[in-house]
Amino acid sequence: MEGNGVCKVMAGSRLVHQTSEKSDCATDKKVVKADAYVVACDVPGIKRLLPSQWRESKFFDNIYELVGVPVVTVQLRYNGWVTELQDLERSRQLRQASGLDNLLYTPDADFSCFADLALTSPEDYYIEGQGSLLQCVLTPGDPYMSLTNDKIIERVSKQVLALFPSSQGLEVIWSSVVKIAQSLYREGPGKDPFRPDQKTPVKNFFLAGSYTKQDYIDSMEGATLSGRQASAYICDAGEELVALRKKLAAVESQESAKSNTVTDELSLV
Repeated sequence: MEGNGVCKVMAGSRLVHQTSEKSDCATDKKVVKADAYVVACDVPGIKRLLPSQWRESKFFDNIYELVGVPVVTVQLRYNGWVTELQDLERSRQLRQASGLDNLLYTPDADFSCFADLALTSPEDYYIEGQGSLLQCVLTPGDPYMSLTNDKIIERVSKQVLALFPSSQGLEVIWSSVVKIAQSLYREGPGKDPFRPDQKTPVKNFFLAGSYTKQDYIDSMEGATLSGRQASAYICDAGEELVALRKKLAAVESQESAKSNTVTDELSLV
């Protein structure tokens, strides 16, 4: 199989060559060898990495029924605390973070989930003398992809104000917009059965990522749970992976012996 790199994995009794992704800065082909392979990525990512031959398996072919949707992430820094609902004075002071310390969801805005990062992740996002850093995730983000950043910020700010009228008068002092053309898979009727398990038909090849089968939706929490499930499968397959490693070592030894024989014969000519 042609590709930027090759690693060998066993599918049943048949040796399969799996192409590995080439990093942006790499200039040479690279062979990656391991006892087990875990591919943790999103829907567009796994589609790029899977060898086309593997689509002969319904397990892998089902993944192509999932379609990535645009996602727009907006960050808004305020000069006060947006989600402080009980005490107006606390929402205006900048001596101490105040508000809802949680990941939040709403059906009343275009962003499906949001959080004040200055509260939920203060070590990374709290800045002394500044207020809320609201992160809002617009998914699916199709209606926003063609808009300018300024227009996106304007729309999201209005929706934030509608959710938290107590934030009236607070100013956005910094903002950021990140657009991803394909990310989370588009949820719809009949799509859930196409989500793959973390354990695949290839004995030492495992999947992780929030699009894989687990109890949560395509989310950060789902990605975390998928990783835990993948690691559990790998632990359960310990003895099988050891046996597979021995079989592959034997095959490689035979291939090496043949290669040496050919080299010797050519050197005599």
